[in-house]
Amino acid sequence: MGVHVSREEDSVMYRDTYEEAQRIIRISDEIRVSMQKVEKPTQEDETPKLGSSTEKSVTTKITSSKLASKLKLKTSELLEKLLSSGYIEEENEKQTLTDKGVTAGGEAKKGRFGAYFIWPEDFSAE
Repeated sequence: MGVHVSREEDSVMYRDTYEEAQRIIRISDEIRVSMQKVEKPTQEDETPKLGSSTEKSVTTKITSSKLASKLKLKTSELLEKLLSSGYIEEENEKQTLTDKGVTAGGEAKKGRFGAYFIWPEDFSAE
């Protein structure tokens, strides 16, 4: 069943029908996405409160290569500094984290491509 509207006989009705059909097609093709902007916490929000034993201080950790980039060094240069400063040690061509490295916030991780270290973002190897 359908309705026949002739442009020659009733141009206003034809135009209104055409516009309504286009509107229905347009809204049926639209994808509606709602987004919400998440604001970064201010420094006041990030500081741990005194006397709060239930809250733990969360420190962001980054890989040695990202830390090296941040310090404007090559990864090999950073690893040499870490070795000479006693944060890591090398045995049988394998690097391991020392107690000093653990105390400084370093962690040894194993990934798909092998072992690596992560360090606090504000770590300096001096």
